[in-house]
Amino acid sequence: MAEIRPNHPELATRLQQTDAELEALQDCVKTGMIEARVLVEFRLAMKHARQAASAVQDWLEEQKDGGDPFPVLSKVVAERMKIAVDLLQDVTHDIEGGDIDFDTPGLPELHDATRTLHERMKKFFRE
Repeated sequence: MAEIRPNHPELATRLQQTDAELEALQDCVKTGMIEARVLVEFRLAMKHARQAASAVQDWLEEQKDGGDPFPVLSKVVAERMKIAVDLLQDVTHDIEGGDIDFDTPGLPELHDATRTLHERMKKFFRE
């Protein structure tokens, strides 16, 4: 694996190029080409990838300028929370719509993960 130096200008350039390529790719896939739910999922994935690239750019900029890059982590966690809420709402709709049933791959793992999450979140909320 290549060493990534904080002030490496090529990395920032590549991140910007990747962001532009992801945006262009997203623009190429139009409504009507594929099923709407697949298109929405694709667009969300592109958005998440671009936000992650932006977080890396922000981190590198803070380091380069001699600032504190760690506030970028709070933005990453905030975005992760939003993504988790959106995903859980989508799964809820999938269950209600009948797209998820007992034979759906990953259902037991999702159940275990949400149970663990619920247990950990008890320290933040009274029931």
